[in-house]
Amino acid sequence: MNCRMPYRIYKQSYADCDTIPGSYDKSNKTVEVIVPDGRMKPSGVRGQKFCTIWLHVGNDAEHTFEQGFRAVSTRNAIRQARRQYKYVQEVAHHD
Repeated sequence: MNCRMPYRIYKQSYADCDTIPGSYDKSNKTVEVIVPDGRMKPSGVRGQKFCTIWLHVGNDAEHTFEQGFRAVSTRNAIRQARRQYKYVQEVAHHD
């Protein structure tokens, strides 16, 4: 996905991403950046911090393992996990 952003934001947060050659606009100091899918937060969670939510996941209740999901809430982590696994359960606590 291409995204036009202020050059300073690109340097601060997206310096590892490629830019479109010749896309720098001197008048408003922006550049077009090639941002990989999943790199930018969805608009509904901007301003919130991602954390790792640990869940028990697997294809059935007897064969599970713990996996961490980067999300802003347990609800969002469970939603992510259900896209990949049939069995999803929250971990009571993780040390």
